[in-house]
Amino acid sequence: MTAFTVGLVLMMSSCAATPSDEQPATDVYTQAREQFTAMADELHTVIMAIEPTDWRVDQGQYGARPSGCQLGVSSDTGYSFTAVRALELPHRDAAEIAAAASEGFTELGVDAETVERGSGDAREVTVVGESDAARTVVVIRPLDGRVLVSSETACTAGSSSDILTTMFGEELYPDDVWRRLPATEGPSSVPQFYFPPDGPVYYDEDGTPVQPQPLVTDAPIPPR
Repeated sequence: MTAFTVGLVLMMSSCAATPSDEQPATDVYTQAREQFTAMADELHTVIMAIEPTDWRVDQGQYGARPSGCQLGVSSDTGYSFTAVRALELPHRDAAEIAAAASEGFTELGVDAETVERGSGDAREVTVVGESDAARTVVVIRPLDGRVLVSSETACTAGSSSDILTTMFGEELYPDDVWRRLPATEGPSSVPQFYFPPDGPVYYDEDGTPVQPQPLVTDAPIPPR
């Protein structure tokens, strides 16, 4: 089963009702993993359609670490995921890159809109696609060929702290948990949503990505 197919299955399952306060943390974690994987598969499809190579995880946003958010206009809080990937393609035309991104969205069954803004050195070409899994935005800067792709899920009811505890295998996770998050994403990458203390590290202590990046063939799942 391809990563894309898995993503579709998980995306469909993520449409289930959001968890109530009575549901155990493992159920919240399972739903969060499904939401992340659906978003990650969509993002992966788009960036590989643009250029099937290793992309940088930009701004430290691998995407698996949940952030707190507010549910609508209520005072209730939930969680969401944001993933960002970057690559420089200085020798490719911006319109060509935008067309490739649109093809990726088409493969996902997502209608995408392409918009151009600014002129000269400030010109940007943006491709936006929104699905049940996430809102994905491709920003292309013709000046230097930089391509930035970001995906964000909707805010969902649940405890981000409970999810983080399960993800990192520690009740009080240290400040350097970011070292356990992948620094790149390439053609053979699979979504990861569990980063135990004894797992591989992807960054040196000074923030330099480990080369080569540790290879993961299957997305690890925490013990029950």
